[in-house]
Amino acid sequence: MRVLILADEFFASRERGLLTRLEIGLADEGVRVIHAVPEGTPTDSSEGVFSRVLTYSSKTLLLTRPLAVRKLVRAVAEMDSTTEATGIDVVHVFGGSVWHLGADLASEIGAGLALEVWRSGLVDRAKTIHLDDDAPLFIAPDQAIERALLKVPAGGEHPAVRLAAWGVHTPSTAREILTEGRAPSIMLVGSGRDEQAFRTAIEGIAAIARERPDLLIFCDALAARRTDAWALARKLGILHNLSLIDELEGRRDLLLYGDILVQPEAHGEQRSILLEAMATGMVVVAGADPMVSILQDGLTARLVKRPMAAEWSAVLRDVVTSPERARALSKTAREHVKTARRASDHVRAVLSAYDWLSSDEPLPLP
Repeated sequence: MRVLILADEFFASRERGLLTRLEIGLADEGVRVIHAVPEGTPTDSSEGVFSRVLTYSSKTLLLTRPLAVRKLVRAVAEMDSTTEATGIDVVHVFGGSVWHLGADLASEIGAGLALEVWRSGLVDRAKTIHLDDDAPLFIAPDQAIERALLKVPAGGEHPAVRLAAWGVHTPSTAREILTEGRAPSIMLVGSGRDEQAFRTAIEGIAAIARERPDLLIFCDALAARRTDAWALARKLGILHNLSLIDELEGRRDLLLYGDILVQPEAHGEQRSILLEAMATGMVVVAGADPMVSILQDGLTARLVKRPMAAEWSAVLRDVVTSPERARALSKTAREHVKTARRASDHVRAVLSAYDWLSSDEPLPLP
């Protein structure tokens, strides 16, 4: 089987580890993978290297999708030293911004189409999407998104859905966090598109920084620009605590050495960094999000149920001042990820979806 994985800019940069784990797992099962990513995307990582990579221009895509499709088809053909693209069984698309590019590409080369519904905002779009050829298979990376996809709209048809929950590798030993004599550190991740949620979390963190002047705060630079976090930090008097890191979410080498991972936004977005943080032994503190089932208060994370600065500071204060309780939480989160969110299970579920997509068998409903 040959699979072409098409990723948009977000996935190509922030979820490179997820894509690498998927490729390695598929390769172990004899699947040959080609990656199509935006031009300028780094294609190597500390976890592995994409074996075969094509690039497409986001600028071309904005002007004319057919041109982008023709270029990709020609690149696949040249990769095979033939005059036309052949032998691709499945096009698997990561990122809603390139769903239609993936659909056109799959139609052009006669492949099955799998669309990853990685955030709840894509659910309604998935139920109304109309393509020229066969309906796509929607892959849900979380049980909550799967349930949402399976709710058939009035007068609509049941979409083809498969659950393939994202997974990670759990290290053999956990990191020690919040150790005595070392400054505690917070890694603040997210897109920054929810400005209010992000700024409220920073205000809550600032209260802890005033109590612990040695607190280290690392924030994604793009999210900081979108939310004007630097000016807010100056106003709150915590500039000396704050460091801005470009594409922090993609910098696993730095991010996973923190004590606490903070995710303020709660919009049903699946992010593998949550799983990796839990597997490593970090404490996750996040806004309560019913569409992200890995976030379970007291089992895998501490949840802030009301988006208020006082709520954030109360939860974070408890984590920082009660290191033993925090380490106990990190242990239960790590065990949960180790058993329920394994990378091997993700690969098997994706492979099962590919097998169905490239066969004529009806999709069994859950």
